Amino acid sequence: MLCTTGLLSRLSGGVIMETNIEDFALGVFRRVFKMVLYSSLGKSATEAILFFLQNELERNIFEMLWENPKKVYSAMEKILGAGAKILINLLVTTLNREYGLNMNPDSFIELMCSDDQNSIKKIRSFLKKIAEVHEKEEMKMIKKSP
Repeated sequence: MLCTTGLLSRLSGGVIMETNIEDFALGVFRRVFKMVLYSSLGKSATEAILFFLQNELERNIFEMLWENPKKVYSAMEKILGAGAKILINLLVTTLNREYGLNMNPDSFIELMCSDDQNSIKKIRSFLKKIAEVHEKEEMKMIKKSP
């Protein structure tokens, strides 16, 4: 469950750990991003795309998404061309389905293309919602296990 301090209590190997919400949200997003790419493009293509994105951005794509989504979109567009919009659409659609959210994929792309603070806040809010839902599902699984 989310704490008001912006930290997340996580169960890891039976030990509760405090995790920064940004780190947790990005970790969940990273796993889902890779899962969508793996299932759509295969492991080799996914690893190649991530490699080229990291080289283009000169840092971790997921951290950069949190800080500067426009730069991530520009890098994706440079590497994937029109495929960037297709990939983001697929990703957001999958996130909506898996986590019961309702972000419009075209709106998400518009948010990524904008560099105003309100757009960045909306993207961060979406990533935090993913983390919150993911954590709730994870806690249900822990409670069900013997």
